[in-house]
Amino acid sequence: MGRRAAGGVSGLGLRRLFVFSPLPPQPNGLADYLLAYLPALAADFDLTLVAEMDHVAAAQAALPGHHVIDEMAFLAQPPQASDQVLYNLGNNTDCAYMLDYTARFAGALLLHDPALLYLHQVADRRNWTERLMGSRLAAEGHTVPAPFLSRDGRLTASPGLLYQECLLLRDLTRVMHGVLVHSHYAARRLAGALYPHPVPLLTQVPHFVQPPAQPTPAALHAALAPLGIAPTDLLLLVPGFLSGNKMLYEVLVAHHALVATHPQLKLVFAGQARPEEYDLAARIAALWPAGDGPQITGYLDADALDLLLARADICCVLRHPTYGESSGLLPRAATSGAAVVTVDAGAYAELDLPSLYRIPVGPLAATALAETLATLLAEAGGTEARQARRTAALLSARTLTPAALYPRLRVWLDDCHAAQQRAAQALGTPP
Repeated sequence: MGRRAAGGVSGLGLRRLFVFSPLPPQPNGLADYLLAYLPALAADFDLTLVAEMDHVAAAQAALPGHHVIDEMAFLAQPPQASDQVLYNLGNNTDCAYMLDYTARFAGALLLHDPALLYLHQVADRRNWTERLMGSRLAAEGHTVPAPFLSRDGRLTASPGLLYQECLLLRDLTRVMHGVLVHSHYAARRLAGALYPHPVPLLTQVPHFVQPPAQPTPAALHAALAPLGIAPTDLLLLVPGFLSGNKMLYEVLVAHHALVATHPQLKLVFAGQARPEEYDLAARIAALWPAGDGPQITGYLDADALDLLLARADICCVLRHPTYGESSGLLPRAATSGAAVVTVDAGAYAELDLPSLYRIPVGPLAATALAETLATLLAEAGGTEARQARRTAALLSARTLTPAALYPRLRVWLDDCHAAQQRAAQALGTPP
């Protein structure tokens, strides 16, 4: 689609909304999140999606009918005073490009993670940190802000932690007209990180629940056959990126302890390994030297992952330490029909669905996980039990669909735009 004409509204009278976000086909949960709301946003706004330069061609091909531009096109015709900018930002590499624009173009911040350590590390590698940190320290008179000092003047946190946990969040939020998070946990954590400064228009809208589609028998067989999963097997699934904080060691230890008495229990890691964070393949080889241990599928798109979720008897969606939001995978797995084991920490403790079972984090996590899995195996009830769990979870999640939650997202965007207009009027800028 061609470039819009300059001005604050389209020919249909819709407000122009520029959205910075990872976009399909990037293997990123933020792209999936935006995709769920894209039809409603496109109906309500004159929508322009701003992709990182290296991804714009693929995004244009994946999103026909949507207006996708790169950063240079955005800068060539930047937003007018009555336009709005939305940043769909989380703690991952694909969001680093937004750091070049957040301070220059105030907008609405949809924040998926109330801590940004990984984004900070990426920014550091790409030489953003010196510029961001330098400007922040200059604003503070090159001194550490008082809230982060003890009474005798000692620093209460390391400079790196201080920056990623507090100052980077402050930099991002101080120019925004509003911030949206998904949980009470995130709201509390963000308020603490920004103290004593208030969070602008802090709003909580839960992450949506998007149940996986129920596959045909043929599609299910095609997905399971390469993994050697028989109809009589019990499938223990660990879905998603296999990063270092997904408690993979605890899963391996628990499964290794159980498989001797439950040989029908098959463990599959359904995601892309990150050996630089945790060498999962090496750990499996050490525990199962005969080569008959758990399998790693590699990266799966949403459709392929849905097939395995639809067959899983038990899912483990674990994370510790967790500083971010509850994963979209958690409710997705919980509505698949599987029994889902998760942690009782952070935002993971807030989701209330009948198919969830929680374990404590800490040194006893592996033991607690093994005991929980043993209980679930003893209670395994086959197809009827799966369907009962799925029906109960879907009933509980009916108010958490994208369609049900979108009106709250839209109200927040309108409130942010109203705050933007008030700020412009206070500065004497025409709205």
